[in-house]
Amino acid sequence: MLGKQWLNRYASTDLRGTAIERSQNRQRKLDGIVAWYFDHVMEFLPLMLQAALLLLGCALSHYLWGINVTVASVIIGVTSLGVILYIVLVVSGAASESCPYQTPGSQALRCLSRRILPATPGSDGETTALDIRCILWMLQTSLDKTVHLSTLKHFTTMVALANVDPTLVDCFDIFVGCIKVGSYSIVVVEGLEELAAVSALGLFNTISHLLGTDPTSHVLGDLRQRYAKVFPGFFDFHGHRFHRVMTVVHSLLTQSRDHWSIGWSDYKPPTHELTILSHNLITLARFEYQRTEQINVPGWILRFAFHILPLDPPPPTSVVADCLSIIAIDLGCDVSNAGPTILSDERYACT
Repeated sequence: MLGKQWLNRYASTDLRGTAIERSQNRQRKLDGIVAWYFDHVMEFLPLMLQAALLLLGCALSHYLWGINVTVASVIIGVTSLGVILYIVLVVSGAASESCPYQTPGSQALRCLSRRILPATPGSDGETTALDIRCILWMLQTSLDKTVHLSTLKHFTTMVALANVDPTLVDCFDIFVGCIKVGSYSIVVVEGLEELAAVSALGLFNTISHLLGTDPTSHVLGDLRQRYAKVFPGFFDFHGHRFHRVMTVVHSLLTQSRDHWSIGWSDYKPPTHELTILSHNLITLARFEYQRTEQINVPGWILRFAFHILPLDPPPPTSVVADCLSIIAIDLGCDVSNAGPTILSDERYACT
């Protein structure tokens, strides 16, 4: 009841005074909560109730033991079970910060373990998987195009993706929401040009990952069906900043082997797009080389490498390493360890 009184007092608002005076009063309350350790006191109140319940169980068991052993045994069993479950909850909360069963004891144990044992940072795979889930949540829960744009920009910078996830479908939905489909061409909705380009790049990013890791994925199969309903047959994406990316996506999803429309003669994209594209083309080159039983890398991927290498000014070193890796795959060299996450110098040596 004390806690409820304190919270009601903090939540109460002043009906008089200017907005500045009311804001100052609210800030004084907040400063007082921090200075007087209000959150620790509020967490201590339930501990008092739990301790009182434990003492009640112990006292009742002791009292009934001299009257009826059977009834006392039942009380002792229930009390012991409650203590064991509480200990399990405390240990579980201390073992994982993501565990929802957090208690003051869990936080105390975690702080103590950090003082005794050195902290072990999470692996890159765990961090990437967490980022993917955050991106997926943002795309599914927000209708703000600005939020979608900033989220997809971050997604396209992620070179190493986690396991198969439905982000692929969300990128496709966002792209379709930015365009109007005609007979054989598309029109981008005014003001959504950048979002359409970024979502197309994110779509290509995920498709490349899926083809390289799980080409038989049901997510990829479902997307092919949905894509065929929106873009049946041949489509011309020329005239848009994403036309090369979407031409590649169209060819991959429709499983068309006519790559004549993918040209790179005048292709000079921003550094960010070029980096993402070159990283993913390594995955596609390796996939196609293995699919064709180690015959060759598709010509459109090789043409990309031969077009990018002599550019002036030269592309970033990571892009140069990507292009050399693509050529090396076509020559039959083993560059399986020369993934995009390895430093450029090491990949040069491997190539």
